[in-house]
Amino acid sequence: MHENASPYPAAWLMDLDRQYRPSLLAFFRRRTGNPAEAEDMVQEVFARIYATAGLERETAGAYIFRAAANLLHDRARREGVRAAWREEAITQGEGAVESRDPERVLAGQQALGAIQRALGSLPERTRVIFILYRLEGMARKDIAESFGLSVSAVEKHIAKAMKLLMALREDWQ
Repeated sequence: MHENASPYPAAWLMDLDRQYRPSLLAFFRRRTGNPAEAEDMVQEVFARIYATAGLERETAGAYIFRAAANLLHDRARREGVRAAWREEAITQGEGAVESRDPERVLAGQQALGAIQRALGSLPERTRVIFILYRLEGMARKDIAESFGLSVSAVEKHIAKAMKLLMALREDWQ
């Protein structure tokens, strides 16, 4: 096998592209507002698939959307670093004082950490389905088609995640 060759049959990769490209493009366009950047990000998702060994047909959809979410996370982190650098460059020399209350920042970080841990404790499929539905605004029907599930099964995954988060919320109050 050529060292740059994918471990997957070309027909399977083409099927994945045909099945997931429209959803991924819509997903990235909504988040970036830039069609060219959305297309680049879709290409990056498929490049990751191409280079990843051991991907199973049954989990390919979850992997694709996880890779997409990770790409958005990386993009947001890069933008955050750039924004922080710009802000620091602007305020440097002005004697700027931190405007955020440290206790409030800490409380927010702790709450976010608890949510991340709670979501991390869910089975991967449940977590990805919940994120696609609640955070990314993807329709239950589209999620069901992507995972090869019924809409009812998708709703059960969403309900399971919501139950966990509601229990966490009750602990805070």
